Amino acid sequence: MKKLKLSSYILLFVIGLASCKKGLLDVENPNTPDYKKVYSSGADVLNVTSGLYNIVYKGENSASGVKPMLSTAADNVTCSWGNFAMRDMSFEPRNNAWDNSASYTNNTVTNYTYNQMYAAINTANLVIKAVDGGLQINGGADNNKVKAFARFIQGVAYGNLALIFDKTFVVDEKQTVGEDLAAASDYQKVAEAAVKYLDDAIALSSNSFTIPSGWLGTAGDYSNLEFKKLCNTMAARVMAYTPRNKTQLAAVNWSKVKAYADAGITTDFSVVMDGAVKWYDEAGDYLTANGWGAADMYVVNLMDPATQPSHWDDSSTFPYPAKSTNPSDKRLNADFEYIPSNWFNAARGYYHFSSYRSKRYDDIYVAAIGAKPVVMASENDMLKAEARIYSSTPDLAGAASIINSGTRTSRGQLPNVSAVLNDLIKAIHQERHVEMYTTGVGLQFFEMRKLNLLQKGTPLHFPIPAKQLQTLRVATPFYTFGTVAKADGINTSNGGWR
Repeated sequence: MKKLKLSSYILLFVIGLASCKKGLLDVENPNTPDYKKVYSSGADVLNVTSGLYNIVYKGENSASGVKPMLSTAADNVTCSWGNFAMRDMSFEPRNNAWDNSASYTNNTVTNYTYNQMYAAINTANLVIKAVDGGLQINGGADNNKVKAFARFIQGVAYGNLALIFDKTFVVDEKQTVGEDLAAASDYQKVAEAAVKYLDDAIALSSNSFTIPSGWLGTAGDYSNLEFKKLCNTMAARVMAYTPRNKTQLAAVNWSKVKAYADAGITTDFSVVMDGAVKWYDEAGDYLTANGWGAADMYVVNLMDPATQPSHWDDSSTFPYPAKSTNPSDKRLNADFEYIPSNWFNAARGYYHFSSYRSKRYDDIYVAAIGAKPVVMASENDMLKAEARIYSSTPDLAGAASIINSGTRTSRGQLPNVSAVLNDLIKAIHQERHVEMYTTGVGLQFFEMRKLNLLQKGTPLHFPIPAKQLQTLRVATPFYTFGTVAKADGINTSNGGWR
């Protein structure tokens, strides 16, 4: 298992960017060259832009971020180890509120992802400011490409912040905000801003250009048309995954989601890991490695409901499930491996136990070299199907056709799903838990959340990290979410699959 070195990017959160006013949330970075020096050179701006997505990618996929604990909170992955807040967010019952104190060791996971998003946003803002200020990159030939990519970064980074946190600050090359917590926008406003930035990237992508493979970590370059598809998928994701409950799910503008998804990717968006030099899904490695994460029994049961329990009871006498011989979803054999004995500490709860682990990406994790999907084509397919299901004029037959021509049947070898609302919702749910296992930061958490399936007491989102609140001089104790006693269906789950 590879270990990432500390990111070389200095984390910047700039309030009052357009005016260049020193704000309470600024982090002074003596290593950053003067703005006029870097952002007056087209070659330098091109170089800075090339590294933007890597900052976002690390914020999503480093084990230092939120991906591991969102996976266990969603009952997609199970792990009793205390690393990365995985255990803290998977206690049963969920009476462990997110500890949003600066002294909490694992508070670093929300802080890391939060700061990585703003490190990318801040630089993207400066790039756009330079281009809008008249900078000509390669004689102006690369201006649209650079600006489109910077808008894409703003959209994806703010999208992640909207999906994970309850509120945050929206700043760009023109927009500034006050320097106190009251100036933060709620997650719905942040999501709207993210989609608007992606809309701008989509519009700019009507111009011909090529995104070099190194910018996205992909195996090959992306044409402007391929990049445009990726931007559309990202917009659909933000809109479809933002809801915190079923009520909000019904209120999504699904016709708009449909338009984005229908114009989205048709092949996997995969990053080629390079031995952890620059690209490495470290979180995915920990979530699947022997001795670390295992498939939650909730997921195992989805693939073989006839013989596998959906939950391992917290008892030493709970019968160890036998290996499945003929699971209805054949991916249980293809993508997962039977565990004859557990590596977890029974004293931390038998409910962490599992009889299977994921083996699908074992070969590429040996040396952390190879393509690992970030957003699968099948994910976009499920967005297309979902938009048809929830549309004001539902197209259940169309949704069924999309699902039945995808990975459910081609890889899972499951029978065609009928054009019945609940059956379609269950089919999409299964694809997100099984086919998309460990892809897309928080994907299964967002799926469980909007269907009211997160176990009661689970936070529906997370507060602005303590270190940021300290910078804002907010009085302690800092606000947070979680515990059964505070289950309100708004900030903390009051539903649950069990």
